[in-house]
Amino acid sequence: MIVAALLLQSVSQPAATPPDIELNVRAQVREVRIERQGEASLEVSGPDSVVRVEAPRAEGRRRLRNVTVAVDAEARIADPRQNREAPETPGPD
Repeated sequence: MIVAALLLQSVSQPAATPPDIELNVRAQVREVRIERQGEASLEVSGPDSVVRVEAPRAEGRRRLRNVTVAVDAEARIADPRQNREAPETPGPD
């Protein structure tokens, strides 16, 4: 009986809503030259944001050939009715 109730509950829940903003990039590059050491990053901020990056690691090399990079990012926009902030500039008098 408990198993049946759990199955019914999982079926009746709505599917996850798609993100408000989605970025999907696939790049194939003949050559990448690294001029400075450091970390490269991509940041997406917002409620429930997700970023996935697939790229080869340089591991000390200054030049990479035939590189494929994949970036997938998604975010949701907060409901403005729930996040009321004061305006940045005052309104006209």
